[in-house]
Amino acid sequence: MSMFLRTALSEGTYEASAWELLKRVAGDLSRYAALIAVITASIVAYTLTSLAAPYVLGLIIDHYILTADVTGLATMSGIYLGLLLGQWASLMARTYSIQTVGQLYLRDLRLAVFGKLQSLSLSFYTKRRIGDLISVTINDTSTLNDVLVSGILSVLGDMISLAGIVAVMAYVSPPLTLVALANVPLLILIARIFGRRLRSAYRVTRRKVAEATAVVEESVAGVEVIKAFGRERDVVESFRGVSAETASAYVRVAKLMGLFWPSMDLATALSTVAVIVYGAYLVGAGAVSIGMVIAFIQYVNRMSRPITQFINMYDSLQAALAAAERIYGVLDSEEVERDEPGAVELRNVRGEVRLEDVWFWYEPGKPVLKGVSFVVRPGEVVALVGRTGAGKTTIANLIMRFYTPQKGAVKVDGVDTRRVILRSLRASIAYVPQETYLFPGTIMENIRLGRPGASDEEVVEVCKKLGIHPFIERLPKGYLTDAGEAGKRLSTGEKQLIAIARAMLKNPAIVILDEALSSVDPATEAMIRNAMRKLLAGRTGIVIAHRLNTARESNRIIVIEDGKVVEEGTHEELMARKGLYHRLYHEMLRASGHAVPA
Repeated sequence: MSMFLRTALSEGTYEASAWELLKRVAGDLSRYAALIAVITASIVAYTLTSLAAPYVLGLIIDHYILTADVTGLATMSGIYLGLLLGQWASLMARTYSIQTVGQLYLRDLRLAVFGKLQSLSLSFYTKRRIGDLISVTINDTSTLNDVLVSGILSVLGDMISLAGIVAVMAYVSPPLTLVALANVPLLILIARIFGRRLRSAYRVTRRKVAEATAVVEESVAGVEVIKAFGRERDVVESFRGVSAETASAYVRVAKLMGLFWPSMDLATALSTVAVIVYGAYLVGAGAVSIGMVIAFIQYVNRMSRPITQFINMYDSLQAALAAAERIYGVLDSEEVERDEPGAVELRNVRGEVRLEDVWFWYEPGKPVLKGVSFVVRPGEVVALVGRTGAGKTTIANLIMRFYTPQKGAVKVDGVDTRRVILRSLRASIAYVPQETYLFPGTIMENIRLGRPGASDEEVVEVCKKLGIHPFIERLPKGYLTDAGEAGKRLSTGEKQLIAIARAMLKNPAIVILDEALSSVDPATEAMIRNAMRKLLAGRTGIVIAHRLNTARESNRIIVIEDGKVVEEGTHEELMARKGLYHRLYHEMLRASGHAVPA
């Protein structure tokens, strides 16, 4: 179970008070008990030394400086110096330990968010921008950690120091203590006035930062399309707009802060002036010594640090709460791929795929599949044919259980995929997408994704079987050639060949292949077709055919139109019926410039 507590959501976001957030973070911190103990010890040491130092200074003034006791002064000065060194050492230990805990927490929080992203279904990603999720993982976790590092643990120590300071001040002079604390209601009032406004302003800044991140991520990912269509200026203008909105959001925060902190400083300064004036009166009345007044002024000055830190945490918490809403919106998302209780593991898969009256929609009221039923027998290769948007890719996604149907069932070897352990289902299926994604790394590493434990020799053997070994050997560094970001150093056809090799290395019972031959040269197309035949040989194959020549090579063709199966049969049978397939075939011939038979 994740270390991060579960919380109810409202429309995908985590909404909680500052106190509820602190409790959640405190629960997460329990795993760092040893470091927390070090922090606690350093807080105690710092509190004791910081409380003793001003009092000793007051004693030095009253009993040794005013009486000219040089010997005693030397001894007490040594004690005072020791207390200052103790403050330095304990503060250093506290700061180091808090920073260490903070970084460990940040590491674990990011791992939790990233791990959750890997477990979420594709339906979650269809509603979120990639740049936004990157911002949550990196920027928002850092913001939340800032509250931990500069806030919670530091402020807890400061609050302990503040309690001790107030106690000593009350012991030295109760009247002066009341004067010093008279401004506390004013400080609280200022914090409450600005608190809600700051939280709202910080929420806007987090959203704008995420939008800016998304624009950058999307523009970099689509740089080739942007350049090809000459849209550079439009992209720059788009980024200029979101950057201006981000700047405006931060300017609003700056305006609020420009009023907030000076108001806090003024309230603190008024307290110090009041203590000086009233302290002078008490000295004149003989109610308190000069040394104790000076000590008291030091206590007042030291009291301002914890109060300022507390208010600072309150300020930082506004930004953190806005970030937390987004972080916990991801962590608490229910759109998780999970196995049902009692799910079974697929073993010795024969490869039968069956769809039974399958209905599916991405949005309620807009069905993409409408009662689709068909069977693919073990070892049979079936082509799915239809116009763009007919539902072919959705069928492939349902077979791999990227989504589950709202009605009907998808079965593999007679078992409903909803009752199958997901890992075992996908272990039996290899998917070759139309838009092949290669990870940064070598060709060898990208092929080995199909079976991470495979040796170099096994990878090479698979490539030889597919007939693509010579092509790889011709690359600058052969199998050690760097594919580049998203495989940008390879052509579309070359990436498709790598994807086929990756699937072959997996040695699946079922292959789902989204054909991508429209943008490759004839030589590469021939190589891809040859590799496809060898990959599909002896396996159950479901080919999303964009070229009907590919469909002709399959055992059977299923024609999809408007989310329904409208025709089924071999190429010859479907051509003889002169239905939709016949029309699609003739449209393809006309588009390619070939003569259409009468």
